[in-house]
Amino acid sequence: MRIKLKLIIMFSIVIIAAVVSTSYISFKSLESAIIESQLRQMGHEVEIKANLIDNLNSRASEDLLFAVKNPVFVKYFELPDTRAGNIYKDGVLQFTAQQRILKNELDQWIYDFQNKFSVDETCLVDRTGQEHTRLVMKSIAPFSSLSSKEAATPFFKPSFQKNINEVYSQYPYVSPDTKRWVFAYTTPIVLNDGSKPAFYHFEMPLKSFQDMTRVDQGRAYVVDPRGYLVADSGHVYNQSLNSAPFGQSPKDFFPSISTISTSSEFNKDIRNILASDNSTNTGHVTYSANGELHYIVYKRLPMFGWILAYEKPYSLMMSDNYNLQNLAVTLLVISLGVIAGGLIAVYILSNRITRPIIDFARKCRNQDVSDLQRINPTGKDKEINQVIDAFNEMIERVNAIEKQKDEFASMVTHELKSPLTPIIGWCQTLKNPKLIGQLNSKQLNAVDVIQRNAKRLLQLVGDILDVQKLDLNRMKFDSQPIDVDDLLNYMYNNLQSVMAQKNIRQINSTKEQLTVRSDRNRIEQVLNNLILNAVDFVPSEGGEIEYGAQSKGDEVLFYVKDNGTGISPEKQKNLFHKFYQIDTSVTRKHGGSGLGLAISKGIIESLGGKIWIESELGKGASFYFTIPNDRTNTAMSEKVMSEKVMDVKEEAK
Repeated sequence: MRIKLKLIIMFSIVIIAAVVSTSYISFKSLESAIIESQLRQMGHEVEIKANLIDNLNSRASEDLLFAVKNPVFVKYFELPDTRAGNIYKDGVLQFTAQQRILKNELDQWIYDFQNKFSVDETCLVDRTGQEHTRLVMKSIAPFSSLSSKEAATPFFKPSFQKNINEVYSQYPYVSPDTKRWVFAYTTPIVLNDGSKPAFYHFEMPLKSFQDMTRVDQGRAYVVDPRGYLVADSGHVYNQSLNSAPFGQSPKDFFPSISTISTSSEFNKDIRNILASDNSTNTGHVTYSANGELHYIVYKRLPMFGWILAYEKPYSLMMSDNYNLQNLAVTLLVISLGVIAGGLIAVYILSNRITRPIIDFARKCRNQDVSDLQRINPTGKDKEINQVIDAFNEMIERVNAIEKQKDEFASMVTHELKSPLTPIIGWCQTLKNPKLIGQLNSKQLNAVDVIQRNAKRLLQLVGDILDVQKLDLNRMKFDSQPIDVDDLLNYMYNNLQSVMAQKNIRQINSTKEQLTVRSDRNRIEQVLNNLILNAVDFVPSEGGEIEYGAQSKGDEVLFYVKDNGTGISPEKQKNLFHKFYQIDTSVTRKHGGSGLGLAISKGIIESLGGKIWIESELGKGASFYFTIPNDRTNTAMSEKVMSEKVMDVKEEAK
């Protein structure tokens, strides 16, 4: 009897250990999946905010450079009266009649500029530190208030070290005129002889930057290398100040990182991140405070060595996952039942619980955040199915939101596209002297700028529409025989003027007579994207772009090769992602929406092919994609027919 009792006790201990271990592993697996999913979402949010901040600085630099394109700046400083030097009377700068005429024109241009862009103050300062004009909150300063002491400003010397089309960004300071913390952007005025007699300067409120850190959950903040929080979603900054010009210390305005946490572990993590030499540093760290684990996802910003961080405590990471708590209770109840029921019951129940939980955790890990899919129940366990049902309900809500976002984006892009066509058309009409009358060179230049930017915006809207169609599986494809040689010759002739502008040599190296059955317009769109992308990265002298096609089994292989700067392996990983830019610096030379390669990938994969890149830094880049020889398969025909039927139904509604 005692032996039997010992055996029962021994097996009971084994059963308890087995059940507890299995339950613990299942719980931790689901917990880990939730944490990983939350970290991915936080990383995505950090990338979005980093791009917004980068775009803010890029737009500020572009706006500043746009302003100084007006030739009146050069005219004013090349005027003999201006070159003769400043004349003062009772300490006030005196302007000649000729200077006044050009200054009035300058004032009007700068006034229009301030009305168009989010700028607090703009001014024009010469090498002696004398202001020649100043606008504060769209108000033109009188002659008597123009300062002659601007040489004391922190951005004075660095501004003259920049060259034409270069912008200097000044660390935030208190503006003496607006009494607000601002960023300063400056660029030199460069005359025809290469001299730099002055610089143009504007101030943008720091609040525009700080507002970008707002989050719905958790806390987002930007840390300065000195340990200041230059932006913090959990702190209210006093934007209106009364202080001496440039006199307020950052520590008097920006809170310390100690306001986030006094934990030594947190302080060490932040210091290590700030001390890292990796300019593209991204990642995540954890620290414990008040008995709870905190998660931080961070990214180094290109400006002033700042770090953008997004933080959530463990409780917030799990706040929307009540099923995890229910699961813990369920596992405990089942464990007790298994122990009371015996070895067979323990085995059956533990197997019944752990298998669907582990399968559910695995499916959670495998979920694509950008394309969440329902998870089908794998058993009859009521509690586990409740967890899965709750998870599926969450997915449906998320997908419904994503659908609304897609539909809204589609509506907005359509609304943007509608007025652009008449704008471009009217620009063409304005340039026709027979219809409107002869414009002078300055007016023609303005019309060209409008038309060029309207076309650029139209292209961007078109890219966004294509992305929406691909995301919603609404892009239509036409299947027809394509003479590959004819297509590439057409591309060659169509790109002659583009290549000539940069002295680029283009080579069509196709040596076979190839025919493929697919969508010609979409293949042409992909080739155009890849070739124009190469144009941006090849040198202006000695640039060479080779493209062509060759037979590859049941496919045709297309390629575009260049002798440009090349792309590093780490950047190739994200190259075909939406909105990805190789160069994300404020002064990047290459524009674009970052959608072209993502659209190209979507088109090629929809046509049944593959697209990839082979490149090394300094050795150019080669893009390849394949197209099946025959795209008249049943699947594609059914897809196109189904889309047409859906369109008819929509129109009928």
